[in-house]
Amino acid sequence: MGTKKKKKIEWINILAPFVVLAIIVVILEVLAKSGKVAEYVLPAPSKVVAGTIKSFGRAILPDFLFSIKIILIGFISATILGLLLAAVFSQFSIVAKATSPVIIWLVITPMITLVPLVLLWLGNDPNVRVIIVILQASPIICLNTLTGLTTIETEKKELARSVGATRFQAFIKINFMNAMPQVFTGIKLGCIFSIIGSISADFVAKTIGMGNKIIQFTKYVQTDLAYGSILLVALLGIGMYMLIEAIEKKVVIWRK
Repeated sequence: MGTKKKKKIEWINILAPFVVLAIIVVILEVLAKSGKVAEYVLPAPSKVVAGTIKSFGRAILPDFLFSIKIILIGFISATILGLLLAAVFSQFSIVAKATSPVIIWLVITPMITLVPLVLLWLGNDPNVRVIIVILQASPIICLNTLTGLTTIETEKKELARSVGATRFQAFIKINFMNAMPQVFTGIKLGCIFSIIGSISADFVAKTIGMGNKIIQFTKYVQTDLAYGSILLVALLGIGMYMLIEAIEKKVVIWRK
């Protein structure tokens, strides 16, 4: 009986977001076709989807592929950098205290305010935007991982000493495993921040990328394609987030 109830709850949890999304789409569709809102302000979702599919290969695909490249390279690099920095900082408390203000500053500062300076320093080569993504995502990954590595119960530290574990063994098998939930929280936030960083860079550079497409479509009142571009970016972010969440469930099995 308990297993059936658990499966029922799992199905409800899966279906609930889709039901809410369907309700929102229906409301927007009815509102758009009622004539009470101008079409250039709120096109019908059906028109957004149809227009995006029709224009995808010709008008959107090159920018979409470019944004995917920048986001993935930047995100993977930011994850590696964030984890390495957190591992080093956790072993030297003075270094962690000295660098914490800089990390927090990078986390709370909107990256779009720094993009013009980064492009000024490094040039307007589109691939430079990888650096912007790394600057946006690595601090939040580092901060969450560092929190997990430094908040470990005394009993676990004493257990490691009692069995003669080396500092490296204690770090890998006790500290790092203990920090796994915070590590994945940081990585999930990092994937969101990577997309924000990439789109922010596109808004400023205005040469290529999905942010540039959104600006162009809005400027020429192709609102359906502007909404469609936003939808594609959102779907990319949701896909990345769900993939990381699936990996987390396989790795952090003790949370079950």
